This record gives sequence, C-alpha cells and structure tokens, in this order.
Amino acid sequence: MRRIGTMELVTKRLVLRRFKDSDARNVYENFGKDELVHRYISFIPCSTPEGAYDFVQKHLWGYESNPDFYGWAITLNGEIIGSIGLFDIDHDSECCELGYSIGSKWWGNGYTTEAAAAVVDFAINRMFAHRVQASVHPDNIASKKVLENIGMQFEGVMRGAQRDPSGKFSDLYLYARLSNDPVPEID
Repeated sequence: MRRIGTMELVTKRLVLRRFKDSDARNVYENFGKDELVHRYISFIPCSTPEGAYDFVQKHLWGYESNPDFYGWAITLNGEIIGSIGLFDIDHDSECCELGYSIGSKWWGNGYTTEAAAAVVDFAINRMFAHRVQASVHPDNIASKKVLENIGMQFEGVMRGAQRDPSGKFSDLYLYARLSNDPVPEID
C-alpha cells in the first residue's frame, strides 16, 4: 500500500479535509457531546471540550509525523458535521479499518454513506489497499446500512469484542470490501 497521508476529498455535497487547530469547538458542539453518537461505540474522545481539543491535536500531530495517518473532518457547507478515518493500517496484508462519527442532527441524509464511500474509494484506488474492513455494534442498524450501501459484505460476529464505557462487553459485526469486489452505485 502507498503511504500518502490524509488528502482532501470532495464529494457531491461534502468536503473531507484535514482538521485545523480552530476546529475543536465545532467538533465538540456538532458531534462530540452528542449522546446519540456515543450509543454504540467504546471510543468517545470528544465528549468534553478538552477531549475534542486533544482529538484535534492528535490529528494535527498525525498529519505531520505519520504518512500512514488518515483522519478527516466531514464538512457540509464549511461546517464540521463529523469525522472519518482509516486506522490499523497493515502494509503486509494491505488492509485497513474504517471508522466514522457524524452528529445526529445530520443523520438520515446519506452524508455518512457519501463520506464512507469516498474514503473506501481513496483506500482502494489511491492507497492500493486490498481490504477495507469495519466493525459495527449489532444494534446499530443505520451504520450497518451504511456499510452495506458502500459495498461492504458481512463476514461474521466478533464475540465480546467491544467494551463500552460502563465496562459491559458486546459483540461486533465485521464487514469488509475487497479491492476486486464490485463497486456499488451510490446516489
């Protein structure tokens, strides 16, 4: 896989861009403090203003220090509505994992599908990843639909794979798309 770092991606309605130092407040306000966003995930870095600041700073550091760092602010008309990234980059297996969060105010409009499709396309066609995978809580119907809409296939259940902030373990569903899988048409 190529090590090319986070590059701006433009879709029909969105711009996926690098975070800026001034983004922390909007990250916190638009999706970090949104309890609905946290419902099915264990990693909740932006739930406080300080956490949102640290999240942005880690992105800024990653952009400068790691050519395998891929993290985007999802913006709509210049406003940050979420974040998306690729992580667990494995050059030997040419594999990476997709993760995203978007503020509930923007749910149901296809923005997550649009952003995820762009990032998976970037991973496969610009980084030359063979496999992009994602995991999702079994009750997160909307996120499962996003993954299916972008051509990811359900591969199985990872039992007890996630611990939530209260300490409770839950299963995760594993989805993946390979570089030679058909590319779905997305409106």
